[in-house]
Amino acid sequence: MKAKFISLALAGAMMLALPSCGDSSSSEAESKAAEAQPSAGTILGQEAERGTKYTLYIGLNDKDTFEQKMSTEEAVEKANKICADHAGGFTQMNATGGWTNEDGTMGRENTLVYMIYDISEKDLRAILDELIKEFNQSSVLVEAAETSHIYYSGE
Repeated sequence: MKAKFISLALAGAMMLALPSCGDSSSSEAESKAAEAQPSAGTILGQEAERGTKYTLYIGLNDKDTFEQKMSTEEAVEKANKICADHAGGFTQMNATGGWTNEDGTMGRENTLVYMIYDISEKDLRAILDELIKEFNQSSVLVEAAETSHIYYSGE
């Protein structure tokens, strides 16, 4: 009976010891993995800034005539000025939007795309309201994405 009790006690002690052994080796492995990979807060070993990137898509077809009334170059100049008045900076690209009309025909539209980081909601609304008015749009598509970013200057 004494032998059974000692065996059970040893088995219990071993069972209690196993998870802690597993935890320490697991923690050790996790630490080594974390050292090998940069944390989510770094990019290329540099501490990253976190913020919101907004991407705006502005179609250039007039909402009433369904035709582009000004050249794309003129539209870029006007939209650049509107964005510069309210944002610290932006990236602008030209794109083409497409969709299928109810009658099955393909519709196309020149589109201006702007990426803007860390702008206040007040300034973002001001940009959007001015773009809608200037280009006679019914809406502007806005995407928001949480980002981590750095300004890399080389080694």
